[in-house]
Amino acid sequence: MASYRKPNMSKINSQMRKLKSATSQFERDANRAINELKSLERKAKSYQSKLRSSSIPALTTMPSLYLGTSHDDEVEAFLYDDYEKEYDVFISHASEDKDDVARPLVEALRNNGLTVWYDEFELRIGDSLRRKIDKGIANSNFGVIVISRDFINKGWTNYELDGLITRAVNGEQTMLPVWHNITKREVINYSPSLADKLARSTTDFTVEEIADEIADLIQERLSLIHISEPTRPY
Repeated sequence: MASYRKPNMSKINSQMRKLKSATSQFERDANRAINELKSLERKAKSYQSKLRSSSIPALTTMPSLYLGTSHDDEVEAFLYDDYEKEYDVFISHASEDKDDVARPLVEALRNNGLTVWYDEFELRIGDSLRRKIDKGIANSNFGVIVISRDFINKGWTNYELDGLITRAVNGEQTMLPVWHNITKREVINYSPSLADKLARSTTDFTVEEIADEIADLIQERLSLIHISEPTRPY
């Protein structure tokens, strides 16, 4: 009579966890590719629309190119504004929170297939800080705000917050607050309207968990926008 061999449940569970992890990674990669394709499609439609509505002047009408002189503001705006990059998320944070929150949050969001405006990626020597921040906010669909004690005491972070609130009030952007080492009472004292928004705290969730929740929300919203967009012939 053949003996019954009890299955190794520990090995089976380990293989199941590996399979689940591989499946999750495949889904993240697929979502990233889909979002990149959608972003390219939106940019192509926008660019073709601009081509139909305006004509591009000859190079000889641009003194900075024809005469070899430096760009003035108007010519620079013409050359580069049509090719501005669009972002899913703008990250507003204090520099003191980079290591604990901002960098790992950005990395996790990018691993989920999102395009992120983050100062370390976008700012270059000689850039106008105000102009780059303004364009980053204007070209982002969501604003993630890492609110901490350092955040509320800094000038630039308050400047960014003002811009994000303006776009949110106008219905052009969604704000997603993340609280870091700060109490609700401190947030209320700083901004009652900001404290009223549903937030995630690094006290209760890991940065990776917060990033996954943000990514799921953004991808769901972008999918709805993409579905609702009418198909237009080129």
